[in-house]
Amino acid sequence: LKDAPALHTLSLNLGYNAISGTGAKALASLSESYSLCVLSLDLYANQIGNSGAKALANLKDAPLLHTLCLDLYKNKIGPVGVQNFSALKHASSLQILDLNLRYNRVEDVGATALAKLKDAPSLRILNLNLGHGSIGAAGAKALASLKHALLLQTLHLDLYKNDVGDDGAFALATVQEAPTLSALTLNLGFNCVSSVGANALKSLRDAPGLHTFNLNLENREFTGPGLAVLMV
Repeated sequence: LKDAPALHTLSLNLGYNAISGTGAKALASLSESYSLCVLSLDLYANQIGNSGAKALANLKDAPLLHTLCLDLYKNKIGPVGVQNFSALKHASSLQILDLNLRYNRVEDVGATALAKLKDAPSLRILNLNLGHGSIGAAGAKALASLKHALLLQTLHLDLYKNDVGDDGAFALATVQEAPTLSALTLNLGFNCVSSVGANALKSLRDAPGLHTFNLNLENREFTGPGLAVLMV
């Protein structure tokens, strides 16, 4: 398909197909398309592993690609593989990136690497699904540096069922400093965030340009006093 002369938009749903790193490497050759602008690859529940992740990061080389959606849910990718996606910061035309790494071992090392996406020169919309990724406070602190992305308008950060804690919540609250951010979604469900962390997140209301804010603090131990903090 990379040789289709006028192909502008391509969406492939290949979930549950036992695709390995070899298959991912073949799909990465789509970076050689000279007309492709929008690419969506759904590789949900395959087995591409670290080698496949490394290959797919080469999609950064697609010259006209401005929208990239990669669903890599449950693909046996470890932190070494996740680190490769920081290379997408070199995709000069990329404006929209949706990267689903749920149920892969992202860990703090991988989260720190993904934070380098702040340097992508044209990025305006970023959706990172890192749920069940074994990420702690250090990873959350690194991800908070996405506030330095100069053109970022929309950020969706899903950290469901990690362990960022109150220290991570404090760090993520500084995203309010992002100069162009107008829409923010933070999923911190089941992250050991207490009313102390919730109080820090309350400061996001002071973000001058923020028009839309979605916050998930689902937590069996997050009780009435914590909720009251958010309402004050």
